[in-house]
Amino acid sequence: MIAPDGREVDVDLVDDPELDRRVEAFDSWRIRWFLGEAAEDRYTSDEINAACTELARSGVLREVVSGRWYALG
Repeated sequence: MIAPDGREVDVDLVDDPELDRRVEAFDSWRIRWFLGEAAEDRYTSDEINAACTELARSGVLREVVSGRWYALG
C-alpha cells in the first residue's frame, strides 16, 4: 500500500476470526518502521501497542489478534 505522501505502508494478510476472512493488518513493528521514515521520535513497541489498543477500544481500529495485529475500523 502507498500512503498519500508516497511512502510505502507495510501490511500483512492476517486471518480475522470475527470476519472469517483474511484482512490487511499491521503490528507495532510495521508502525515503528513507518514512523521511523517520517519522524525522529522513537516509540517503543509497548507504547505503540497501548495506543493501538486504545484506538481499538474507541472504534478507530479493530484488534484482529489481541495485543498483536490491528486493522482499520
